[in-house]
Amino acid sequence: MPKQDQKNVSSLTWVIITALGFVLFVAAAVVLMIFSDKAANLSPQVYFFLLVFVGLIAAGFLFGALKAHAKYSGKFYGGTLSLGGPAVILFLIIYFGLKLAPTAGSFDAKFMVFGDTTKNELVSGGLLKVLLNKPDSARIENGVVTFTDISSGLLGKTVTVIPSVPGYYKISQQVTFPADGHSPIELHLKKQADSVTVRGKVIDIKGQPVPNALIVLANGLYKTNTDQLGFFSFNLPVKDGTELPVNIYRDNKLRYNNTQIFSPKVPLTLQLTRL
Repeated sequence: MPKQDQKNVSSLTWVIITALGFVLFVAAAVVLMIFSDKAANLSPQVYFFLLVFVGLIAAGFLFGALKAHAKYSGKFYGGTLSLGGPAVILFLIIYFGLKLAPTAGSFDAKFMVFGDTTKNELVSGGLLKVLLNKPDSARIENGVVTFTDISSGLLGKTVTVIPSVPGYYKISQQVTFPADGHSPIELHLKKQADSVTVRGKVIDIKGQPVPNALIVLANGLYKTNTDQLGFFSFNLPVKDGTELPVNIYRDNKLRYNNTQIFSPKVPLTLQLTRL
């Protein structure tokens, strides 16, 4: 085959290869636009690797049709670098790829926190923790708590939230961020049963501790005995501030009969009124 024909075939071959490369890159651009939300969440290392890889492929398609050269003059970083041909394509793809790197979008997640299985009681106070890439906490105000600047890559994803509200159980829950990024997320907490732990001391009319005295509350519903130093404690399933009748027996005789308000904040001192 004459040299001229070989040259023409060679040039035609590279034109076809370049055209195919152009089609492939247009297709890749369309795919990236469709899945731009996922591309935005690539790690910087992966993104840079793919960028260099694409740049090398683009330059490779042009090596048969264009002459490439690279020349450096000077000392170290203060010198001059001259590029030509496909090498310029490689440089431009990497430069503009880094300059125009996609950034992940964000959304705000709104939580509605209820104190029961219905929507009748909004919780106010306490904290809500969301376990994202790093734990994030926010205060609950009037039943609402909002977390801002959450990566859009978490839309439709399930995460763990942990409420910390006085009077309610601290139980973690699995929630799913809404796909639209706007709908509020409902949380229903479980209320703790009312209970108080009351401590106190029984003394006689002379102010001395009374050991082994029987204390009876609420007409026999709750009972306990004082220790050798006259101290006692009750764990009662009632609200703080509940008033109950109290009877104290010593040697099988009633020595105290009155009502008392029970609160864990104030220790009781009960003085016998009879010998």
